[in-house]
Amino acid sequence: MLRRLRAGPRRTRLGVIPLSFFGWVDHDPEHEQSVLRAIGAARGQDARDELGLGTIRDTFADLLFPGTSTIQQHARYFLFVQWCCELAARKRGADAIGSELRRLETLVIKRLSELGSGHNVIGFRAQEGLARMPSEIYWNGLRVLGIRKIRGNRRRWARVVASRRDRARLEARWEGEEATDSYGFDDGRPCPPPGFPEVDGLDFSLTPKEAVYLRNRLGKACVDPDGGLPYNAFPTFLAHRKNVEVDSAWAHPRASRLPEPARELLKLAAAFSRTMYGATLLYNLRVAELKIVDGEAADTRKPYAKALRHWRSDFSGEDAEMVLEKLYDVPRLGALAHHSVEPPVTRFVEKWASLCLSESDLGRSQAAIDEVAQREISLKRAKGTSRILFSKQREQWGGQSGGQLDYRWPLVSRYLNELAVR
Repeated sequence: MLRRLRAGPRRTRLGVIPLSFFGWVDHDPEHEQSVLRAIGAARGQDARDELGLGTIRDTFADLLFPGTSTIQQHARYFLFVQWCCELAARKRGADAIGSELRRLETLVIKRLSELGSGHNVIGFRAQEGLARMPSEIYWNGLRVLGIRKIRGNRRRWARVVASRRDRARLEARWEGEEATDSYGFDDGRPCPPPGFPEVDGLDFSLTPKEAVYLRNRLGKACVDPDGGLPYNAFPTFLAHRKNVEVDSAWAHPRASRLPEPARELLKLAAAFSRTMYGATLLYNLRVAELKIVDGEAADTRKPYAKALRHWRSDFSGEDAEMVLEKLYDVPRLGALAHHSVEPPVTRFVEKWASLCLSESDLGRSQAAIDEVAQREISLKRAKGTSRILFSKQREQWGGQSGGQLDYRWPLVSRYLNELAVR
């Protein structure tokens, strides 16, 4: 049972305490997975999550595209990480395994960096000084895809591997047999190329065998095997063995062919994205107006007012109606994805969707302005980070907070195109 992150002696502000190599305290596996998801969300497009929509956003993304996160880059990293782990696991002792894993990952970074900038190489600039190695970024995804069999974080994995090998060698010695090593990964995984990671021309191109393997793993992935699999959109989308260049998951050529649970979830996710984008635009408009009060030039609000009017002219009331109709089911979906969708966020979504149906000019609607402002204040006041309340926070505003929710589509579409290998 996943435990919610609560204040207490075992956690810091993020629920974790930095360590040296492995990075996080060795809590139970469920705690580790929730922390990794939280970190992934914090590094994504809308790090501050001004209106507290992150749990719903991540619920939809985790169910539709399990095993992904906003900070992943290429599908082949799943294999790079597994191969590095397999090589590192040949060392004796958990500490030696950890050190070797970092060394091997650094070699991978150096080899991939030869591709040059613009190839989304993790650690391209930081190199050996990288704080979050690819293994940390892809660790939870390896478990969700069924590639990693040992539960828990990397430190626990190293301990289990070292312990199993020592035990196997002892038993083999007594029985007069040759010991076999177990690295805690799927038996059907592809082998690394000869000499990995010291491979000339190492890049992100998948071999046909690697692509088949990853398509199979993504197609069977789910965050909750007891109820999450029917929502996975990967099997249907991966069957489209051509490159896709569309702006959203709901524009995919095979979106209409999804099994009913996934199709209906994607429709709801699309309606939610389009509906709540208006609230994000209004929030930006309100911050811009407050900056005018702070002494900013008076024309700073114009682009935000124009964007809100443009959104309103294209907005369909059917989206808001769908959100209102299906909102009751979102907490259940959240539980499947191991996210707690609390009543305050569903109340805010309900009120905003209702305002979309009742107010024609949301930019001038005091009820809409108050609803968005109070939502941000309720989330940010205690931490002193509210831009609505505090001028110092507005000084740090870059001119845009958040955007339309895309549920990791830029990454997912890259995966789909990489995996379209014949």
